Amino acid sequence: MEWAKEFVEQYSYWAVFIWTFIEGESVFIAAAALAAAGMLETWKVIVVAALGAFAGHLFFFALGRWRGERMIQSIPSLRRHAPKANLILDKYAHWSIFIFQYLYGTRLVAAILFGCSSIEFWRFFMLQIINCIIWAIVIYSAGHFLGFAGLEILQRFGIWGLVITIVALTIIAFILYRRYAHHHVKNHFKADD
Repeated sequence: MEWAKEFVEQYSYWAVFIWTFIEGESVFIAAAALAAAGMLETWKVIVVAALGAFAGHLFFFALGRWRGERMIQSIPSLRRHAPKANLILDKYAHWSIFIFQYLYGTRLVAAILFGCSSIEFWRFFMLQIINCIIWAIVIYSAGHFLGFAGLEILQRFGIWGLVITIVALTIIAFILYRRYAHHHVKNHFKADD
């Protein structure tokens, strides 16, 4: 069992960095849960996640500056909405940078769009420092809470109790998505066609 702990301690931080560079809440939450169990250090998980997200945002912002305009021009619906989006992103950069951070699946696209916008690099850079630190603390707190809850369920009801709880929560989330969000997402994409 000692080898498993060493493996987790050695490679978990790299996994958090790489995953948060790309998108990352799932691995980050898992790492926070492991920190709640005492297998990882809290401050390292938070710092590595913030650095990974920050590096990813800067990379995709640079990609947006380099090739973003070409990508926008190649997609008619993006080309049509790009001028208005640019005005909104520039005027409300502070809020939109923070909002996109919490919309799962939009962070990378948003960073590319910010790269295409008229926002200055240094403004984006400074806002991302604040944004990534706050995001890392918020998501870590959620993962830490889930880790404690998972440990409590595991101690009271065993592994099967934990599995049943995870399956039940997944089913509830799927039902809520299908009932409330699915139609909005589907209609949104139909409207862009």
